[in-house]
Amino acid sequence: MSIYDGVGSLFFDDQYVNYIHRDLDNIEYTKLKTIRDSLASIIKQPGVAIDSLSESSLKVAYVDAKHFTVNPGTAIDKYGRIIYVPNDISAEGSIIDDPYYHLAWPSRETIAHGKIPNVSTRYYVNIYYNTQQDIIESDDEAESHYTRIYDSYYIACEDFQAGASGSSGSGSMGICLGSFEVNTDGNIRFGAITDLRPLLEVLSEAAGIGSVPSSRRVFTLSRIADNLANSEAANNYWAATTTAYSQIKADVTYQHRSGSEAMNFRFCVPSYSYPSANAYLYAYVYSCGSVLGASGSYHITTNSKICDLVLDVSGLTPNNTYYIQINMRNYTGTGTVYVRDLVIDVS
Repeated sequence: MSIYDGVGSLFFDDQYVNYIHRDLDNIEYTKLKTIRDSLASIIKQPGVAIDSLSESSLKVAYVDAKHFTVNPGTAIDKYGRIIYVPNDISAEGSIIDDPYYHLAWPSRETIAHGKIPNVSTRYYVNIYYNTQQDIIESDDEAESHYTRIYDSYYIACEDFQAGASGSSGSGSMGICLGSFEVNTDGNIRFGAITDLRPLLEVLSEAAGIGSVPSSRRVFTLSRIADNLANSEAANNYWAATTTAYSQIKADVTYQHRSGSEAMNFRFCVPSYSYPSANAYLYAYVYSCGSVLGASGSYHITTNSKICDLVLDVSGLTPNNTYYIQINMRNYTGTGTVYVRDLVIDVS
């Protein structure tokens, strides 16, 4: 096999290069596609390059009722495209003689969500790979063209969660970083943003047997529920009606890693929920032998609230596989209790 196989174009002595721009464009495209295909082939879950949600890379930060900021950081989408958001978004280098020149990146700070819904509505901050063009030159016919294309990104506030199961169009290409509810005055409710950053995961030997390769893993509610017979999954929320028994909403595998001490659950109880004196969310961690390793519950007494539940998992055995089960119960209340945008992060 020739060392030149797969490079996209071949040049040889005495060749008349009639379509040099096409050949060179093809070479550039082939090199880029090879890199992206290689990355995409080993990605189990596209996401942000962080170990846990305690890191701030690409985290969406609340600024005020109408604005948010996206922190600098790096992510990789499902196509192997690197989404890089620098700290300094101003232009770099000289446009003429610096091979590392990059024009100014899009704004990432104090971004207006621009939403004024008729009813309180949840929106999602999504990020997408994008390109920017610069350096205009003229061809032989005096037509002007951009001659440089640069990697970039696009940040959007949308009414769907990019990258979630069921997303179509551009939504299937992006990565969701966070979400918030906006009321009819156009203000972000609770003064807080739910962190939905998925952790970047690569394939491993552990992944081949269906377990989670690392304890530093984020599960989003919609992703868990899609794997279960949960009728509320398509709406990205779980519901519990008045009943005398607990309803299982999630059951996923988890491999514990040495040094991990806390399993952090964060979720939102939306305004349309009807909490009661006996409405609860339960979290359990079982060993493969169905032995309870950790458990906890959150008493849902109010709506319009972002909630946190922490389990002590320091006593779990490193490298052992466990099961995380989440239940809901509303056994004496009236109406339906809702939970949405649940995220689990182990730190």
